[in-house]
Amino acid sequence: MVSIAVVFSAGGAKGDPWHSGVVGALAEHTSWDSGDAELLVGTSAGAFTATALRAGLRAADLEARHVGDPISDEGRAIIDRIVTPYDEPELDRNWSPSSPKMTLQAMWPPWKADPVRAAFGLLPRGTRSGEAITQRIDELLPGGWPDRPTWVVAVRTADGKRVVFGRDDIKGTPGQATRASAAIPAVYAPIQIGPREYIDGAVHSSTNADLVSMLGFDLVIVSSVKTAVPEARSWTADPERAWFSNKLDNEVATVRSKGTAVVVIEPDASEIHALADADRADACGLGRAATERVLASLEGERLRSLLEPATR
Repeated sequence: MVSIAVVFSAGGAKGDPWHSGVVGALAEHTSWDSGDAELLVGTSAGAFTATALRAGLRAADLEARHVGDPISDEGRAIIDRIVTPYDEPELDRNWSPSSPKMTLQAMWPPWKADPVRAAFGLLPRGTRSGEAITQRIDELLPGGWPDRPTWVVAVRTADGKRVVFGRDDIKGTPGQATRASAAIPAVYAPIQIGPREYIDGAVHSSTNADLVSMLGFDLVIVSSVKTAVPEARSWTADPERAWFSNKLDNEVATVRSKGTAVVVIEPDASEIHALADADRADACGLGRAATERVLASLEGERLRSLLEPATR
């Protein structure tokens, strides 16, 4: 047997559609469904993809719901568990910095400074409520956390520490974890779970792929919409994407140093350009296109060889 983990990145409104295109293409061209992975790791938008797969949606249905194709009866029954309308009511704005302590800790020691966490700690608290996210994900997973390992990454506002729901000793439903992971600073209000507040896991990293480095998987697949292939990176034109790409490079190097094969599916220059004005269906198609590009490469041949035993 081949042991596989799949990592789904942050990506805002286009993240879940992108990932859905990725898993749909993988399923079509390799016959392997990402929902069968031994571990799913989701950050922010990627948490929606991970929880949907663990709810039982197959990759083909995950893709179909974004592009408007017919969904299987089994998939429709799962989606119909969700009865709460999606709504994001506005809360009163508090203009004080959301987490000065996180900013201070992110800047010390200076040689390990993290400018992303430092900047986010100075932003005001967000005003959108994500309560509907909590309710809808918990309706999708009425039994609570799935039996198969599912990790949802968030950041604790008190000190900027990365936390992993589903792995760490932190109480919270899948819906609460997903809401926390997707609580974009200055946009969404942090969510309080127990005595602590949590925000978007992308404050630490858009991918957090290093979490799987010590687990001994045969293969890790990273679907990353917030990064770029090396030749499409630019610190001047898109410093955020370059920053997240650099973080992912380091994470991948850590995973590979333990003997695990890693395949990254991320946009090239043309796909980045197209994502700027993409709707959900377009973003899904771009995720599929990026996957098919990788599958057509030498790296894709290796990926197919590793996935083949998992489909028997």
